[in-house]
Amino acid sequence: MKGKDILEKLQSIARDPFPYLKAKRKKGQQIIGSPLADVPSEMIYAAGFLPVTILGTNQPIVKASAHLPDNACSLSRSNLELVLNYEPDTFDGFVFPQVCDTTQHLSDIWKMTIPAKFFGSFLIPRQVDRKSARHWFYTETQRLKRQLERYSGQPITGEALAKSFQLYNENRSLLRKIYEMKVQAPQIVSNRQLFDLIRSFCFMDPEDYIPLLKELVSDLAIIIPNTQESKRVVLSGIAVEPTELFDILDELKTSVVADDLIVGSRMIAYDVPETDDPIEGLTKRHFAKSPFSPIRDVGTRLYDHLLQLVMETKAEGVVYFHIKFCESQDYDLPDLKAIMRDRKIPMIVLETEYQTAAKAQTKTRLEAFVESLYGEQING
Repeated sequence: MKGKDILEKLQSIARDPFPYLKAKRKKGQQIIGSPLADVPSEMIYAAGFLPVTILGTNQPIVKASAHLPDNACSLSRSNLELVLNYEPDTFDGFVFPQVCDTTQHLSDIWKMTIPAKFFGSFLIPRQVDRKSARHWFYTETQRLKRQLERYSGQPITGEALAKSFQLYNENRSLLRKIYEMKVQAPQIVSNRQLFDLIRSFCFMDPEDYIPLLKELVSDLAIIIPNTQESKRVVLSGIAVEPTELFDILDELKTSVVADDLIVGSRMIAYDVPETDDPIEGLTKRHFAKSPFSPIRDVGTRLYDHLLQLVMETKAEGVVYFHIKFCESQDYDLPDLKAIMRDRKIPMIVLETEYQTAAKAQTKTRLEAFVESLYGEQING
């Protein structure tokens, strides 16, 4: 399969993973879904199930409003709508992380309203600088392991975990390689293609994914990029929805050179290290991750990390995606704006909603921002 065909196949799965997931279920594979963020997929895979990150839907909200108010986080409402209305039969079970006040309440609503063979909870420490945080995460991961073992009726062996770690680490390594190639030669893959590849990682069996990524890396390595000028930007936030916003960034001749997104670098930048204790390996991976709004240590680390990305990549601007009604992002924004203003780093804040239809307005604002980076009118 050629690189272009692989990209099209993986982008198709990124945009609509359910035909792929339903085909896996027909072959006897059980699907365990979990909303963002930080559930250790490797543990679920080692238990014999296919872990899938639930990334919501851009379709209209029909049923979720009966359970969540309209001013609840757009991501949470969208996730609930997906499994209640659009894909009620895709998932065999769920592992639900609690990373903010909304997800804490949503986990109870989810459990009461969505029938499933399995429901596990995963309580993530939100203040990771506390001395108890590592012990908390370690014992929660142990508890998740026991929950999965009770459901499967089989122990999760050290060999199964080692294989799972190897597969997921290899997937992440290949995606990082493609990201690095894109930063060095922006026209090798578009912004949309890059983040669609990362998105497809949320849905696919790593054994299906690795051969495709290996072939894609090989094909991309021989492409001679053109020299079209583009402005280097860093993306920040939690997720970019709707993902058509990446198309706008492509149209406006920008190149994403770094990000701190959950469905982005934070998902692929950190591997499980080799340790004698597999759960300790998962714990080390979690605490190596970059911060995001609900989970952090010292108060300035979120901003310090973003500033570091801008400095290291020599980015010319920051595009911040604010999920509508996300309380943790609401708390961060005033300080973040002040810091970027003090450092004279251009930044635009885009409030996004999973069901938004205001792409034209967003494009106009992004176009004005990019024009300010170029200092002139953009021509087509």
